[in-house]
Amino acid sequence: MLKFLLLGVILVAIYFIFFKKKRVVEDQSSQDSRWKDKREDQISNDLIPCEECGTLVPQSEAIISNGRYYCSEKCMRN
Repeated sequence: MLKFLLLGVILVAIYFIFFKKKRVVEDQSSQDSRWKDKREDQISNDLIPCEECGTLVPQSEAIISNGRYYCSEKCMRN
């Protein structure tokens, strides 16, 4: 009877050592992908005008300086 109890304890220990860690890693990777999706949703591809020349630029590609959007560094320096 003691042998079966010892075998059960060893099997439970092996389960927690090898399989529980794998689940934690999978949970973290799914949280990272959810966070990435959330960040991509916050950056829109709406067209916004450059403060200097008026060219329409996607918000994700615009250069932001002092709360203003610019199409290039050249416009930002002027």
